[in-house]
Amino acid sequence: MFTVLTWAIAVVIACGVSYGYITSRDVFHPLIFLGPMLLFLYVWMPLKLESAGALDGFFQPEQLEHIQWINLFGVICFVIGCLHASARVFGSTRRFPKVSAQTLAIGGAVLGCLGLAAWLVTIVNVGGFSDAFSSSYSGGWDDSGYIRDGTLLMFPAFLLIQSAIAVDGVKPLYIVLLCAFLAPWAVTAALTARRGPAFMITVIVAMGWYMNRSKRPPLVLTVSAGLVLGFLLLFLVTNRSNIYLGSDQELTTDVTDVVDKADTGNEFIYGTGGVLSSEQRQSFFWGRRYLAQLLVRPIPRAIWPTKYEDFGVGELEHNAGTGEGFMETLGWEGAVGSAPGLIADLWMELSWLYLPALVILGSTYGWIWRKANVVGGVWIAQYIVLAALSIYLVMQTMEAVIFRSLLLSLPIHLIWRLARNTAISPSASLSILQAPQSVSL
Repeated sequence: MFTVLTWAIAVVIACGVSYGYITSRDVFHPLIFLGPMLLFLYVWMPLKLESAGALDGFFQPEQLEHIQWINLFGVICFVIGCLHASARVFGSTRRFPKVSAQTLAIGGAVLGCLGLAAWLVTIVNVGGFSDAFSSSYSGGWDDSGYIRDGTLLMFPAFLLIQSAIAVDGVKPLYIVLLCAFLAPWAVTAALTARRGPAFMITVIVAMGWYMNRSKRPPLVLTVSAGLVLGFLLLFLVTNRSNIYLGSDQELTTDVTDVVDKADTGNEFIYGTGGVLSSEQRQSFFWGRRYLAQLLVRPIPRAIWPTKYEDFGVGELEHNAGTGEGFMETLGWEGAVGSAPGLIADLWMELSWLYLPALVILGSTYGWIWRKANVVGGVWIAQYIVLAALSIYLVMQTMEAVIFRSLLLSLPIHLIWRLARNTAISPSASLSILQAPQSVSL
């Protein structure tokens, strides 16, 4: 039955992706990039693990069947929410008031310089560039979360300058700024084998290029690029211990080991263990972990050293609160640093309320996609942010997305609003504000 349920999940995802593309003719429909990640985590990975006999030492058959029912219902709710919201019509195509490309560029430059400065501080703190990247999965560091997270500001900076180019045309200064703000994260992704930054860079560059020009790449090119990107991400994870500055270690192109390895850090194994553990202990957070990301995380530890414990979520210090009770209920411990994936994380937070939560999440992606195509403007950048963070949403936890979403989205919103209020060019042509002709509205 486990196998049947797994293939049922595959059918639901395939139908959702197909329907999303057929009704929109948009290769940037949210299910086009979310579907393959859901397929990887809830279909390909469990099938590979089962065929290798890697699940037998961790779970009983009835436990696996129960988990796949939970995953099936979750995928159905997410797909329904996404398709329902993306199918809604908001009215005729509209335009924002004219915007100042100069304000967008200046705002992007300021954000980017702040992010670049934070990145340089983290590099200097560990002894310089060579020390930062001369060992596997390393990089820069700073004790302050504001400095560490501040490096992310280079991403919204990149999106704002892309928007300025779409309004004002390509200028040498814009290209210099784009390269300056992309390079640090490209180096970090390449020399530390981090799949998250690699995915974000690819999505922001590619989607920003096309969406800001009201264009879409051909379906065949999109599928091919997606397959190459998927292989690259698996390649980075597989060779993580061998990729660093000056490494002479041999790299392998066999990326299947990371999928079917019987390891407590495997996303499907760890996520399944988390669901079973929380269910057997009847221990759920009921939104406390998510609220902590909004209310507690921004407060520096220097001011409130025991902030998570005092808020009642001290578990956040261990695998974002998802690693509790494994030994007690399952007889084994989840690997440190592991993540359970979207559905398991929501289950541990909300129990069966994970189903409406997934409908809301899917609807959010679908709704913002519609806004990006019907309204355009700032919604294009906001949608690209959601798309770039989708790898954290599906493969890790909501905690990995909530704070990043705010950090990337709020500056974009504020600077776009300022750019609309300070528009100085009556004849500015805002091609980014028009819906792509290939999208059925």
